[in-house]
Amino acid sequence: MRDGNGLDRENAKNEEEAREGADPGRELAERARAGDTEAFGELIERHRSRAKGWAERITGDPHLADDIVQDALIRAFMHIGSLQDANRFLPWLHRIVRNQANMRLRRGGPHRREKPFASFEARERGSVDWDSLDSILDHLTRSAGKAAMKEEDPAEHLMRKEMYETIHSVLHCLTKKERTIFEAFFFKQLSPDEIAAMYGMTTGSIYTYIHRSRQKLRQEQIRVSLGLPPEKGGAVLAGCKMLKLTEWPSHAFVPTTLVDRLGHMMAMMGDSQDMTELMGLSGFAFRMQISDKTTFSDGVYMFDWRETLVSLARDLGYEAALVCGQLSDFPVPLLGAVEKFPVVLPIEEAVLPFIRQTIDSGRPVLYFDTSAARPFVHEWSLIYGYDDERRVVHLTDAMRTEGKTLSYDDVTDNPVRFLAALTRQADNGQVPSVSRQSKRRRLAEKAVRFAVAFAKDRRAYCPMTSYLRYSTGLAAYDVWIGHLRRGPGSPPNRYGMGQLAYVYSRTRSYAAGYLRTVPFEGDAMRFALLASEAYEQVGHALAELEETVPFVKTSELMGAELCEQCAELLEKAKIFEASAIGYLEKTIKEIEKGTIC
Repeated sequence: MRDGNGLDRENAKNEEEAREGADPGRELAERARAGDTEAFGELIERHRSRAKGWAERITGDPHLADDIVQDALIRAFMHIGSLQDANRFLPWLHRIVRNQANMRLRRGGPHRREKPFASFEARERGSVDWDSLDSILDHLTRSAGKAAMKEEDPAEHLMRKEMYETIHSVLHCLTKKERTIFEAFFFKQLSPDEIAAMYGMTTGSIYTYIHRSRQKLRQEQIRVSLGLPPEKGGAVLAGCKMLKLTEWPSHAFVPTTLVDRLGHMMAMMGDSQDMTELMGLSGFAFRMQISDKTTFSDGVYMFDWRETLVSLARDLGYEAALVCGQLSDFPVPLLGAVEKFPVVLPIEEAVLPFIRQTIDSGRPVLYFDTSAARPFVHEWSLIYGYDDERRVVHLTDAMRTEGKTLSYDDVTDNPVRFLAALTRQADNGQVPSVSRQSKRRRLAEKAVRFAVAFAKDRRAYCPMTSYLRYSTGLAAYDVWIGHLRRGPGSPPNRYGMGQLAYVYSRTRSYAAGYLRTVPFEGDAMRFALLASEAYEQVGHALAELEETVPFVKTSELMGAELCEQCAELLEKAKIFEASAIGYLEKTIKEIEKGTIC
């Protein structure tokens, strides 16, 4: 441990550093202060490493620093409403880290307690007892219920409401003393030394109480999630349901697994879709996105998952209910695609009720799986069954025709949380065929406009995360070619090259097929057919690229001659794609001239 003067000098230095580096994200801090957990998550992502640096300089112990930062972030979340000046978020956070570190070093010294949930207290003064956990949880449950009534997509709020109710119910499995100690440690943020002093007990005894309470809560949480009565309430059979997995032949499979699973999902709901049309309507037949840094294939997955799925579902006559989130501190490359999702806790009650309710109603759940069998590591899947007794879900896997199971813990601990269920919009089967044809034309025009806009927008997708950058559309070809011609010192990633060629050669074939079926007329249809022929040529060039660099795992590097051969094929593909976009622009002009209605 450092001496007092050393700590003072270190604290002064850290205060000065925090002042000099005042957080530029005022808007994020303002949103977080107003209760926006998504904004708070962004702030923490931005400043976690700095906070650990402060804690480590004070303590000189990196492991202790991790614990201090975790405690400090929990405290910061609970007291964000006390932040007076959003421009001073960093100095405010630094003080919390410093206080937590000093408290740990003092091991039981005086610790002034702050009043939690300050931002809520300002708005709800007098209606909630903010020193009572029961009162706080009751208030949060009511708030979540009201929010669920107001939101267009209530699924996430309903799950949060159920989580609060579960926390409230499971705490009653503790004895009065266990609960008091548990609340003091986890919710009032007192140290074990402080709690020991309050009760005249040893610190070791407090740790024993906390450990025993955690075990009891875990068991009670399982009972509640299974719908069993609390404590010794009697035996109730655990739930188990398996939907019949509709056969999905290989000829129906499309390489964009989000679209593939949606097609399979709707087939299980009795609504078989033409996959070529689904690829066109979704826009994935026309997308091209390449990382500016390498030929890794992550660009295939980088898009706004929520907006894309909700919009496509509505176009197809469905409403989508989503449960989204991300766990903190997980090094998953695809976290860039979900950076706007709220930071969530790995709690079963946030995901399992949604899965059970959806499958009990006869519908599968769309699920993003970060444990898919190789060569796919991250893929979209369908959950079509659950078993509470075995604590597993049954789901599809891109590389296993028989599917697989995941434990409830695996689903809960998935660092990227994305689950979706579809509900068919009611039309009672009375929509006239004329209206259906009109809708097809409208959606086809939307798809064509998307294809043109995406091809001409160099940055159609811009992550907030600074280390991720992608080029889209026609510009993506130039970046891809550039990766191949950078020279022998930085060879492209061969595996990524194979997956990019595999995916995009097939999407262009779907683009060609879709444009042959659009319900246009006259010159608009003629230009659409010319665009279709051009996309066919793009598909041929990219298929040749795939043959040159197959999508297989290999440690072999790409030599200069092979890189040049691939670059020439991409140049050929780009020429045809530019031609296809030119024809689609003429298609749009004919539509706007009123040649079709």
